[in-house]
Amino acid sequence: MLSNKEGKVDPRIIRTKRMFREALIALLHENTDLRKVTVQGLADRAGLNRATFYLHYRDVEDLLEQLTKEVLDELARRIHPLTESGLTKDNNPLVSFLEEIYENAALFQVLLENKEFRHQLFEIMMNIVSTRRARRKAADPSKQVPIEVIAASTLGIVTWWIEEGIPYSPSYLANQINQLYRRSSPSKA
Repeated sequence: MLSNKEGKVDPRIIRTKRMFREALIALLHENTDLRKVTVQGLADRAGLNRATFYLHYRDVEDLLEQLTKEVLDELARRIHPLTESGLTKDNNPLVSFLEEIYENAALFQVLLENKEFRHQLFEIMMNIVSTRRARRKAADPSKQVPIEVIAASTLGIVTWWIEEGIPYSPSYLANQINQLYRRSSPSKA
């Protein structure tokens, strides 16, 4: 990747990669079968040429892998405050997490078709739920809804939200998920 003396990435590279990323999303949105996406099709959709594609990616799968990694890294960055000790109600990582999905809804709709991506997103949800549970007062584990059930339910809600065209704001959906989560925890005796 080209960068200048200060280590900044050339804006042309950023723009080119964004164009290929948008082309991939558009093509996968039209047809979710990645095997039907070709480098030539990507180049044509992006308005660039194949040689430019190969400057940045090995093949279509490499582009999708890099894109998936970027998305998961950004989601992890957004939920990182959950593990910080100074978390407040105003600093809700679930809202931040949902805002990232909201800002990239078309991309998430495509990526959720990928089984590996769904699995990695489920792992992120498991981390959120287990961290939240660890922060609460310990309750009888036999009376708690299993972490996997809460994570799977949350992933199902988020998937529905995306498939329905994001009918609610991230903060509203986070509030609804939080209410469900509170209901799934046993009451303090």
